[in-house]
Amino acid sequence: MASNKNTSKWFIVLCLAFLLFASSVVSSASNTSVFYWDINMELDNINNYEGVRLIEFYLPTCPSCIEEILILEQIDTNYNLTIFMLDVYKQATNERIIDFKNNHSLSEDWIIGYSTSETNSFFDLYSVPTLVVLDDFGRVVSFIQGQASYSFLETKILDAINHNTDNYNTEYNEDPSNQITAIFIIVGVGITAVVTYFLVKTLVKR
Repeated sequence: MASNKNTSKWFIVLCLAFLLFASSVVSSASNTSVFYWDINMELDNINNYEGVRLIEFYLPTCPSCIEEILILEQIDTNYNLTIFMLDVYKQATNERIIDFKNNHSLSEDWIIGYSTSETNSFFDLYSVPTLVVLDDFGRVVSFIQGQASYSFLETKILDAINHNTDNYNTEYNEDPSNQITAIFIIVGVGITAVVTYFLVKTLVKR
């Protein structure tokens, strides 16, 4: 009898663990993974950072990219967010990004590095500057090719802060309704499994 009780407890624990794991996988599906090589040439993911994130994909020889820095500095002054400057053409060493940071006196709070080939392919980066705004859930709010004015970029930052999802870029984000449906399906399957188990157990006892 004690053995059956222990088995039941472990079964319930496993079901709950599965539901939590599956739900976390579904909810994290909306996050956009942006991998890059940091200033120490170590691989990192922008999803490891919290809050609103703003990425500028650039080349050090691009005049428009350099001009965009002034806009980013204004945004950084007025809003609490993390800014990434990612060179789209990776070098063997970090010398180029360090020189770029020093030559343009970039803030110590900014993250500078090289984007990976996977990230370049994901965003289909064929021109610079390209700016990407992510909200605090890692969802793509805006994908901007070419220079962006302060007023336009501010609008997108406010969309991210206020979660104005109607204004989000839909190309890189899954439909939230599909995610909710998936969660209900997972929960439904889990509950059905538990109920079925106890029904079978009851019938066997009879």
